[in-house]
Formats: sequence, C-alpha cells, structure tokens
Amino acid sequence: MVFINAAALHAFYIFYTPTWERQHDVIGFRNGKGIGQAALIEYLLENGHFPDFDPTKRWGFFQPLLHHIIAALALKINLLRGMNYDSACENLQLLTFVYSLVFIFYGFRIFMLMGLEGRRLMASEVLLALHPVFILLSGSVNNDMLSHMFFIMAVFHILRWQKGDRLKDLLLTALFIGLSMMSKLSGVLIAPAVAFLMLRKLYTDIREKGNIPARIGSFALFGAIVFPLGLFFPLRNYLLFKVPLDYMPEVGEELTGHSVLSRIFDIRTNTPYACMVKNGNPYDEFNVFLLLIKTGLTGEYDFGADNPLITPFAWILFISGCLLFVTVAILFIYVFFGRKLIKDVPIRVFWVILILTGILFMVRLMFKAPNFSSGDIRYIAWIIVGAAMLPGLYLQEKGGGTALFLEALTGAFALSSAAVYILLGL
Repeated sequence: MVFINAAALHAFYIFYTPTWERQHDVIGFRNGKGIGQAALIEYLLENGHFPDFDPTKRWGFFQPLLHHIIAALALKINLLRGMNYDSACENLQLLTFVYSLVFIFYGFRIFMLMGLEGRRLMASEVLLALHPVFILLSGSVNNDMLSHMFFIMAVFHILRWQKGDRLKDLLLTALFIGLSMMSKLSGVLIAPAVAFLMLRKLYTDIREKGNIPARIGSFALFGAIVFPLGLFFPLRNYLLFKVPLDYMPEVGEELTGHSVLSRIFDIRTNTPYACMVKNGNPYDEFNVFLLLIKTGLTGEYDFGADNPLITPFAWILFISGCLLFVTVAILFIYVFFGRKLIKDVPIRVFWVILILTGILFMVRLMFKAPNFSSGDIRYIAWIIVGAAMLPGLYLQEKGGGTALFLEALTGAFALSSAAVYILLGL
C-alpha cells in the first residue's frame, strides 16, 4: 500500500510538471542555446554519437551519458511512433518516474535485508516512499535519479554478498556501481564502503586459510566490470580534451559574505522554502543544514507563490523534517556506536563509512564551491535510505512514549509531504 501511494503521488507530480519546470541543469528542449542536459539529449538524438568537442565548452555536456543515451533512444522511439516532438519530450519523465519507483523498491528490500518487519518496517518505508526529494526527482529529466537508482541497487547487492558470499551478488554490485558512475560520477561515493567489505573478506580468508586464489579471482572480475563502465567517459574526456577527472563547473548563486560560523550556526529562518534573491528573499540560503533540509523538502522553489494554501502544510513539513533531521543524527550515533542494534559488525561499519562518505562529500562541496546549488541534497539523495532505516531499527527494540513520538513524527512528515505535492498540482 505504501508503494502504491508513492507511485500515485509521483505519477500525479509528473502529470502536472512539464519538462522545463522545477528542473536541474536541464534548461529545456529546443531552448535555442544548445546548452543543458536537454540539449545533450537532443545532440545524441540528432547526431547519433558522443560529442566530438570539449564537453566543458558547452554547459551541461560534461556529464556521463548513460541517462542521456537512454533518453535519446526513448525520444527516437516515440517520434517513430508518430508522437509530436513536445509530447515525446514530456514522455521522458516516464523514465525518471520508473527510476524513482525502482529506487524505492530496492530501499524496501534493503530494509527487509536489515531485519525490519511489521510496524517498524512500515515506519521506514513511509519515510522513504513519501520523502519529497524523490517526488521532485521523479519529474526531473536530468541524470540524478538514474544514478541514485543504480547506487542503491549496488548497496542492496553488496549487503547480500556480505551475508551470503555469492559471486553473483558481487558481480551485480560491480555492474550497478559502474552504471551509477556512467550516469553520474558521484556514484563512486559507494567505493570506500564496498572496498571495506571486500578487504575484510580477503583478510578473513587469509586468517582462516580460505580459498585466497578464488577470492582474488572474484575481485579481479569485479574490477573488470566496474572500472571500464565507471571510468570510460571521464578517461575519454581527459585523453581527448584534458578535462580533469573530477571536473565540475560552478553553478548557482554565489554565497559570498558569510563566515564559516554563520554557515553552520546561523539557523534563523522565516520561511519553510529555500531563500533565494531571485524569489524575492533578501538573501540566498547560506546555512548548510537549512540548505540540505529545505532542498530535500521543497527543492529550490517557493511553492507559496504558486498556491498560498501550500504554505501551512510546508511549515508542518519543514518543522517535522527538522525534527527528523535531529532525530536521525542522534539515532546514527545510538544505532552504530551505542547499543549495536546491527549485530553484523562489518555491515554496521559499512553503513557508517557509506553515510559519512556522503556527508563529507557534501561538506567539501559546499565549502569548496560556496554556491547555493552545491548545497542541494539531490547530490546524495541515496543517503535517505540509510536515514529512513534508523528509526525502524530503533523501533525494533524500543516501545513506549519514544516510539509513539517517532511514529507520530513520521506520520506528520508523510502526510504533510503528500499534502504539499497534491496542492501544488491543483
């Protein structure tokens, strides 16, 4: 039922959201400038080959191409079926809609693999399925959602490999990491956590005199899959055009005049939406926590300007989101470093490494490139699977008032999320 409700809400969102509205780096199809990810899709459609020029010279063309290739093929098929061009472009949201649902489905599989069941499983499922960031990404025709989908599929299979030590799961992990990186290079963020589990398996084999050649052979197969897939496009651009492997252009409003202390501790706000000068606010949102929370709930947009009825529900969503942010931060310490609710130590360490890698990536990005857009949680939206899992793990053990508070908070968050995005389409 939770999955069906999420699917219905995502479908409604893409029904009322065109491909030029609430997008990231897309610009729009037939935009006349030849820039943005929509133009990259159109380039592949019209030319049938990779860009044969330095991709940094045309904004938005530096991205790995898997999503854009799939989108160009879908566009071509729709056009051959006789669909008009604008409708064919709108239909591309069906791709990101499917990606978002596959992501949520694999999130559910991870929760069950981690031992959640009953009402505790339901709490985690609700937090993930109705989280606003995936509603927004389900209608965004850029490459974020595809990369997150493959990322979380890789997480599922590496966890299952840790539990069952099946070669199939290890090779599927390699495939999905490679495909995630072929969609967006930030898919590499899973690498430290995966490397830990693999090295620990090798260490265990050495200590217990296991079949070391077989283990090394399986790791070689892993590398033979993941490296060509994940590194092909950045290496191509480096060799042909000397594009740095970690190239990323600066985008968005520059956050100047704010100290490090203010970016961390100044959490004053008078709106549930991200503040932006272009939206009539006196400043661009600069606090790192507010940036992460607000962009995860209502993106970079002021929904009150579209429908004033949304704002009261947006406030409930924002307040409950802030409380969940603090709660999850506490539960991260409690679950992983306190009561040890995850009995399998390697899996517990895997989650710590994975979540901290995502957090450190965002901290580095926000301070290295102090722009508004660098604080958008969409870069690490996969982390919400781990965040949503923590209340479920805690509730597996605890009852009483704390459990009632968490369940009430989860309900308020989910219902206000649904209300905001239903009202947005009315």
